[in-house]
Amino acid sequence: VLLAEANVSYDKLYDLDQINPEFEQTDVALVIGANDVVNPAARHDKSSPIYGMPILDVDKSQTVFVLKRSMNPGYAGIDNELFYKDNTIMIFGDAKDTVSRLVAVLK
Repeated sequence: VLLAEANVSYDKLYDLDQINPEFEQTDVALVIGANDVVNPAARHDKSSPIYGMPILDVDKSQTVFVLKRSMNPGYAGIDNELFYKDNTIMIFGDAKDTVSRLVAVLK
């Protein structure tokens, strides 16, 4: 719904089965506002309420930048272990402002 509101064309979207194998060869993954759908606990922690839930395997990328307002949990109400991994860099604040500044720096 959010992507449709942002006028993102469906031909630019991928299914999990299509995109997940790509993360192992990805240098940088940029996660904006996502929480439970990128939590690796869904793959391996049988005690987790999200165990077995399909997720984006962004943690397999070389480096993961996560843009969020805070460390607050997502809908499932659990901590996200992705946020504590050595290959993850947390960037707190307004994502729109952060992305705008990032684009300006990269130009």
